[in-house]
Amino acid sequence: MTNEKDSPTVQYGVFTWGPCCVHIRISEEFHKKLLDEAFKSRVKEQDYRNRLAGILKEEYEYKDKGMFVQEIAQILGVYDEAFQKWKSERYKNKPHYVLTSLWVNFMKKHEYNPPHDHADQLSFVIFLDVPNEIKEEAKAFKGQSGGPGSLSFVYGEGNRQAITYQSIIPQNRDMFIFPSWLKHYVAPFYSDVTRISVSGNVASSVPLNQVEKNEKAKIIEPAKVEAG
Repeated sequence: MTNEKDSPTVQYGVFTWGPCCVHIRISEEFHKKLLDEAFKSRVKEQDYRNRLAGILKEEYEYKDKGMFVQEIAQILGVYDEAFQKWKSERYKNKPHYVLTSLWVNFMKKHEYNPPHDHADQLSFVIFLDVPNEIKEEAKAFKGQSGGPGSLSFVYGEGNRQAITYQSIIPQNRDMFIFPSWLKHYVAPFYSDVTRISVSGNVASSVPLNQVEKNEKAKIIEPAKVEAG
């Protein structure tokens, strides 16, 4: 039997597989701006539930999504940079994005989002207020799923040799950007608190798979974003 130290060194590589999802932390200034506007949008006239999959009693469209275009443009520039590095390729054409929808979720105990996807090219969620009670629930959870209040992304078929989902316990100022077609869901929590998040969709005139190969991907300037 050969000892491990006597075994020849084997070089290997791992394929990049699945969708490109990016996690960032938004600035405190942008966080405050989003949170202030979230409460201003919490009115009956802005009720957005008939357009969403969530089992929530309070989901509202932002009154003025155009005021966030500049910040989101810079953030999407970060996604573009990450995507090109992830694929070791660069865009043939610089993406032109349009912010098509933006809404706020006031999630309470026992509420949840079932598995669903979104329209358009890219989607995102930003967590504005995550009460400590939810974090404590997640720490105490003993099961094998993501746990109370978790955000989970699902891709591919179940198999022991494949990672088919990623689960996250969100924190304040966390932002996740992902392809709109990617299935995801949000588990319920059981504390008598409210978690606030904002979600949105972005359309693009340049599909992300229309790129040309280049081993040294260039960092592009932040993409231009317009309010739809």
